[in-house]
Amino acid sequence: MSQQIRYQLIIVAAAAVIFFVNLGSTGLWDMDEALYSACAREMLERDNWVVPWFNGDMFPEKPPLMFWTMIAGFKLFGVNEFGARFFSAVLGAATALLAFHLGRLLFNPRVGFWTGLITASTIIFTISARAATADCVLTFVTTAAMLFFVLGRIRHAKPQAANRLDDVEYGDNIPSHRPLAANPPSPVIRPSSPLRLPYAALMYGCLGLAVLAKGPVGMVLPLAALGLFVLIEGGWRRAIRSAWEMRPLTAVVVIAAVALPWYVMVGLQTDGQWLRQFFLEFNLRPFKQPILGHGDASSLQHVWAATVSFLYYFYHIPAVLFGFFPWSVFLGPTLIHTVQSLRKKTPLPSPLSPLLPVCWFGVWLIFWSICKTKLPHYLLPAYPALAVLTAFWIDRWLSGESGESRWSAFSRHWLRDAWISTIVAGLGIVVAIPIVAGYYLPGDAPIGLVGLIPLVGGVWCWRETARGRDRRALGVFSVMAVLFLTATFGFAALRVDRHQNAEPMMDAIRADYVGQVGNLSNTSNSGQVDNLSYVPPIATYRFFRESTVYYAGHPVTRCEGDRQTALATLGEFLDQPGPVYIIATDRQEGEIMEAFGGRLQVIFRHPRFLSPGEMVVFRCDGSEASGSTKP
Repeated sequence: MSQQIRYQLIIVAAAAVIFFVNLGSTGLWDMDEALYSACAREMLERDNWVVPWFNGDMFPEKPPLMFWTMIAGFKLFGVNEFGARFFSAVLGAATALLAFHLGRLLFNPRVGFWTGLITASTIIFTISARAATADCVLTFVTTAAMLFFVLGRIRHAKPQAANRLDDVEYGDNIPSHRPLAANPPSPVIRPSSPLRLPYAALMYGCLGLAVLAKGPVGMVLPLAALGLFVLIEGGWRRAIRSAWEMRPLTAVVVIAAVALPWYVMVGLQTDGQWLRQFFLEFNLRPFKQPILGHGDASSLQHVWAATVSFLYYFYHIPAVLFGFFPWSVFLGPTLIHTVQSLRKKTPLPSPLSPLLPVCWFGVWLIFWSICKTKLPHYLLPAYPALAVLTAFWIDRWLSGESGESRWSAFSRHWLRDAWISTIVAGLGIVVAIPIVAGYYLPGDAPIGLVGLIPLVGGVWCWRETARGRDRRALGVFSVMAVLFLTATFGFAALRVDRHQNAEPMMDAIRADYVGQVGNLSNTSNSGQVDNLSYVPPIATYRFFRESTVYYAGHPVTRCEGDRQTALATLGEFLDQPGPVYIIATDRQEGEIMEAFGGRLQVIFRHPRFLSPGEMVVFRCDGSEASGSTKP
């Protein structure tokens, strides 16, 4: 078996374990998973793959690529959690393979191996690969576009002696070189070379898919990263020529051919309403919304708000430290090594390394730091770039580099600090999770035991490093990462899921409805009594969770606004043949009972998920049984 095939099989095996173990065993998590899955389900039921819908209304927040993958999953596995998440997991594993080939082409197969493994085994990537969201779809097409860019710059070199970095084999801190002999022609990446047309078309085709996954930003950010790279590589004097070498006409034609037909169709089917809301509101909203709200300029509150807002621009620094864990323990030496590599005069394996991943990650970091809307997964499409840089440092370390200065990227202090950070993180999980679980997950304090995996793993790695076996220590760390993420999201998440309330509420409503319909001979819904999957009409009162719509299987009435408006909407809902059901929290229970107490009966209570209070379900027998319910 060739080395590259072996590397890829290991990456796929690790990704399969992390992403697929108990993938469909937990309910959909509010809000994104339930929202997008309900939208895909409604599109499937309407047999309309063009216009996204949610809860009976047009949904102008997201383009359709994510929904198409979920619909395909529903057709393969049924309308369930596994079907909704299946292609996120598949594309997550595929992204890890693409990352392998990026690292291989930019540096060598070993860097590719570490890149693919790191990509598949970070917290934020695992969350996204196990979730019914757009993140893995967007990350996959973005990484594919970057890979096609690299392939488009490759030219075959003449045979050369085996004296490059990628011909160095490593053991435990002992570099070993192959005999100097002529190699067959190998691919190298020449600076300032025009993209080869087939790969340019494939790259821009991926960016067209990114527009279908995220909107214009899915295309703008990769083009900005590549533009920055080309500008730095060629210099200001060659800016126009470098831009022309990127084949802009091909970009316009291919991206338009891939993305434009759907945008035209959705505009025609909605009389332009979807396009107006999507482009004017949801694409500009991250830049228009104020951060945390500002008070008057003369007030002390404004000074505090301005300070917090300033710090908020650094939001993604701790987000990356958490999201890239456990590999974030190596970000310190990775940063130093990257800076040193960019400043070195000596040639690297290719002109693109490590400049391309630096431009890639840097554009995402700066763009989303400036935006006022902050979410940790916004940087996910750039995580393969961070994985490449981390893998490059690991490979150089294991190839025998050493540093005398404490701040050298190859100082042995960095490994010691990495293992200490891993041990501290594991200890923190063991201590903190049971405390938090005592408030929000009663009875499930044992899930904190997953912290024993990084705790024991960090100690083991320390022991191997102390014996001079750095390569074995990195192997132990890799296995620890796979076990930790699998235990956390494949098993501990099952216990957390027991505290979600959408499915228990629907089960209670369904069971109560069957019993009530069986006792009401004159109800118009009596034909549904034998269908145990049927959920009767539901309204939510001044409280809404997207999972309610998904598990109800049909749109629900939302009674929102101020108290008077919400009660009026609820009264209209109750003036229909029953039984009908209302979902609210115990905070609203008093005002509902005050207005309609004579008509309602509480049939179910359940603690709120990760929040204080309870969810309450009411039944009303409807206007046919007892007359009007208007307050």
